[in-house]
Amino acid sequence: MTRRWFAAFSGAALFAPMAHAAAKATKKIFTANPNASPKPPYSPAVAYGNVIYVSGKASYSAPDPKDIKSCVNYAFDQIEAELKNAGSSMDKVIKVQVFLRDINDYAAMNEIFTARFAKEPPARTTVAAIIPRDSLVEIDAVAYV
Repeated sequence: MTRRWFAAFSGAALFAPMAHAAAKATKKIFTANPNASPKPPYSPAVAYGNVIYVSGKASYSAPDPKDIKSCVNYAFDQIEAELKNAGSSMDKVIKVQVFLRDINDYAAMNEIFTARFAKEPPARTTVAAIIPRDSLVEIDAVAYV
């Protein structure tokens, strides 16, 4: 095997089709609630190619902001609305990050998570965190179209 042959069939040459596909992808911003006030300083959902990144949805506006199950359901409802608006759905979620104010709420959160993703659940990270506006939970997601 000559060096020239090796250079031609390794490195960039093998990844050229992927680089070409990435060059065709475009970034598109979505929001399920265009009349939100005040407007957040971030995009509620961003699609790049066929992947959708949904920003964290906090629970301060949940029907019962002191009940973790209400808060988790509310956050997932907000994520679901963003995904639907972007042309996707909860069954296409591949990654979820859950931020809990109190890690002792893990079991209750997990009960709702398991119900929402009963079949083929996505990958998940769960951590305890300080969350703005006294929210009990904040959840973000990555899905595909």
